[in-house]
Amino acid sequence: MKDFQNRVAVVTGAASGIGFGIAQSLAKRGVAVAMIDIEQGALDIAAADLSSTGAALLPLAVDVSNREAMYAAAETVRERFGRLDILVNNAGVAYNAKPVHEIPDEAIDWSINVNLYGVLNGIKAFVPLILATGQGGHIVNTSSIGGFQVRKNEHWHQGLYAATKYAVTALSEGLRIDLEPQGIGVSILAPAEVATNIGTSDRNRQSRFGGATSGSQATVVDKILKETGISPQTVGERVIKAIVDNEAYVFTHLRVQPWLEERHRRIEAAFDATRDFLASQ
Repeated sequence: MKDFQNRVAVVTGAASGIGFGIAQSLAKRGVAVAMIDIEQGALDIAAADLSSTGAALLPLAVDVSNREAMYAAAETVRERFGRLDILVNNAGVAYNAKPVHEIPDEAIDWSINVNLYGVLNGIKAFVPLILATGQGGHIVNTSSIGGFQVRKNEHWHQGLYAATKYAVTALSEGLRIDLEPQGIGVSILAPAEVATNIGTSDRNRQSRFGGATSGSQATVVDKILKETGISPQTVGERVIKAIVDNEAYVFTHLRVQPWLEERHRRIEAAFDATRDFLASQ
């Protein structure tokens, strides 16, 4: 996608952080943006902030884990704009406080429903609108660098969060294959540290998953993200380039490349072990 004029986008998790950064980058280019977020107050503030761009905005308070609500949001977007060109499934939460075998059931359900079903619901609800427009388009699904590798860390247990993000990576790879014939690109956004509020995402935990709480992520992690993470605006501009160039994998930090190389070496070594085993039979 080279031209952003007269385009319409949906961005989930748009009230703050990466979602806001992406919405801002799109709005600056004249894209009409439907801003979806569960946090009504923050959404109102974000929409007011972006109004200075002059882009058409549609703030919608929606829980992405609620498929029927997402279907209703898609109908609202269709009625308001009549088309859709860009979909950014960005909303996500983080639970890293305990090892997998100790994670409370409600935290498991919350993580999977928001991080995985939220992306699936976005695909189900909004991809038909892009197809109906008939002029191609682009989808960005936010995974994480944790969706490509898992590393030991003194501050968190990455298993559950990474599992949901690995799923987003695989889902997006399949979707890219499925939609390529229709001229719709799919990018997997895999950021490392970004200065966002994801460290306190449990402040918005839905009542069916136990309600608002705290402690899903260590306080020190939230502090690290906010003090050392790159800006959401930088990520927003990185995403624009990915859309223009139809990049499959969109990384934000060069220093994480060795992490993936290390994982791939371990995988290759496993094939060597299998080769040795088969040769011995």
